[in-house]
Amino acid sequence: MFKQILVPVDGSMDGWIAADQAIEIAREEGGQILGLFVADVRLLEAPYWTSFSSDGDTIDMNYAASAEYRQIEKNLQKQGQLALDNLENRCIAAGISCQNEFVEGIVTREILAHAQNADLVVMGRRGHGAKWAGPLLGSTFEAVARHAPKPVLATQSEARVIRRILVAYDSSERSRDALKVAARWGTATQREIILLTVDDGRAGREEASKEGATYFKQSGVPVKQIFVPGHVAKAILHVADVEACDLIMLGAYGHSRFVQAFFGSTVDDVLHGAKTPVLITR
Repeated sequence: MFKQILVPVDGSMDGWIAADQAIEIAREEGGQILGLFVADVRLLEAPYWTSFSSDGDTIDMNYAASAEYRQIEKNLQKQGQLALDNLENRCIAAGISCQNEFVEGIVTREILAHAQNADLVVMGRRGHGAKWAGPLLGSTFEAVARHAPKPVLATQSEARVIRRILVAYDSSERSRDALKVAARWGTATQREIILLTVDDGRAGREEASKEGATYFKQSGVPVKQIFVPGHVAKAILHVADVEACDLIMLGAYGHSRFVQAFFGSTVDDVLHGAKTPVLITR
């Protein structure tokens, strides 16, 4: 199912956890790793923009030819080559095919563009800025997770073999995406599926639980059906822990459309609190 797996790397620890998880999935799927390093043009152009005078009349038009520009460019190229070489070595050690690419551009824009040719994007929740970000998600990850045309897998503390998958379902359009992905993946690999619907007081939740279970049964995928009351994100995290799940799978957002502008509260809460990887489906 996931044959072409895009792995953006930046040399950060979170990035290498994501790379190892992607390699594990590629090993099971017979897939290929698409490594990508984006040299952020904003790092190259920042000194150019700060060269504006206080009255806005003068710009250093020779900055691109300066030693400072060339040094920053050289450093980015070195950083990118080291990161891509590291990724390639990890793939070779695992017996996985790897195709790497170095590009210059705006990081989020390049990742989203390359995601068009992938089946799955695997990223750490935070990159190089993790030690300053505290509990916040990385802005690059959040932008990719919100806008990517393909599923995005967010990794956490370590790569793991995925055997038990928790699928959160509320009958919304996006949660149906999760249902379809889980059914296809479960059929191909005989993974265990835990179907969770949370009764948060809204109408139709019990019917949604039955609907989801019926879908899996008709797809020939064994499923454990769980229906519990409570706060949606807290229930997802609790059940994932109790059921020893290796992956949480959920739609990009549920019934609330406002989260197109503000990253969905349930998705956001799960990403912050999950001990396991989280797959945001499309």
